[in-house]
Order: sequence, then C-alpha cells, then structure tokens
Amino acid sequence: MRVLMASVGVLAAVPAMAQEVEPDGPDIVVTAGKPLKLNAKVLRAAQRRFAADRAALSPEGSLRFELWRGGQRIPAGTVPVVLSDGEGRTLPVTIDGDGRMVFATLPEGRWFLTAPAQAQGMRLRAMVLSRGTTVEDRRLGDLRMQCHVAISMAKAQASLVQMPLLGLLDAIGGCESRRVEMLHPTEHPIASATAFVPGGEQSLQVSKQGTSYVAPVSDRTLGNDVRVKIAYR
Repeated sequence: MRVLMASVGVLAAVPAMAQEVEPDGPDIVVTAGKPLKLNAKVLRAAQRRFAADRAALSPEGSLRFELWRGGQRIPAGTVPVVLSDGEGRTLPVTIDGDGRMVFATLPEGRWFLTAPAQAQGMRLRAMVLSRGTTVEDRRLGDLRMQCHVAISMAKAQASLVQMPLLGLLDAIGGCESRRVEMLHPTEHPIASATAFVPGGEQSLQVSKQGTSYVAPVSDRTLGNDVRVKIAYR
C-alpha cells in the first residue's frame, strides 16, 4: 500500500466547509464563495513541529505559508488576510517580499486566520526554504521538514473520522516510510525534477501534467543537503 500526500498541504484534513480535493492530495481548502476561517492552532502546530525538527532538518530554514488558487500560487498580499479573535479584534498578517505569509508569534487563545469570500477557491500550503535556496533549487532536508509540518497541521484539525488515517500514517513510519510518496506541487509546469546525489544525478517522478514531482524524503541514503532541482517546460 502506498500513501500519496501533498508536500505542503494537509493530508486528509479538509475543513468541514470545504470538501474539494485534487489528485495530488488535499490541502487546507476554501471553496469559492466561502470565507477563510482557519483556527490558529493549526499554524501553531506547524510552528512547533518546525522548531522541534529545525536543527536536524533545516537549520537555516524559514517557515512561510502560501495561498494557491487553482494550480497557481497567488501573492498573499492580494487577499485581505488578518488574524481575528471573532469578537472584533484583528491583527495584521506579515507578508514577505515573495508574497508569503510569515507568523513570528501567534497570539494565545482562540484566534483565526480569516479572509473574505473569494470568487475562486483557495488553498493554504506551508513552505520551508533555507537561505540560498529557491523553489527551483531545494534542500532535501527542507522538503522533509515540509512533510513533517504537513502531518502536524493535519493532526491539529483532524476529525474523529480522519484520525485513524493519520494513525495509520504514523504506524507505517510517516514521512520516513518508503510507502509514503510526497508529491510537491510546482508553480509552473515542469519538464523534469532531479536529485543531485553523491556521485551522480537521480531523476524524480513527475506528474503527467507536470504540476508536481515526487520528492525522495524517505530515502535514508540521501542526506539533508542533497539538492533537488526542477526545470520548467
């Protein structure tokens, strides 16, 4: 049995208000015409896992969050996202120079990441990038970190029905299991994805549409500093 998951999304943990999925695997999804309202506990879970694994996997990495519409990433600054406590208090969300959301410190208590309803559906995905890397040139350790963060986010908002699936994922080894294939979405269709391993190159599986590739996060023969590069069509 193989488990497929999106690398920077949430595995089988779609909010009750949104039940759309794509073949690559479900993310945090907000359907068209529905407002975004994500409990900040999901973001805190991502931050905790990132802090716990940072020294081992991504010592120079940073955790960001992206908004996607269809198969395209959109600058978060184009959507009026705020943190809200549901009682009238709001806090601004920091957007970096690449249009990704940054949460240095999240407020305690019951807060939500919110945005007004949009004409088209959106997806929220985590992104881990180390200094000196880009989305076209990644460290394998950063991709492994994204897998860990995605599972932690899934657990933070999973329903009773979804928890057995996440328990099964843990039982087979999670991100370290060879039965888990990590599908990493790309911002544009790609022609190839390659891992530059000691002594040569390793071609990686690319989806038929060229919109994602399988990152070798479970291959324990590959160190965290191995680079994974993609080439656009």
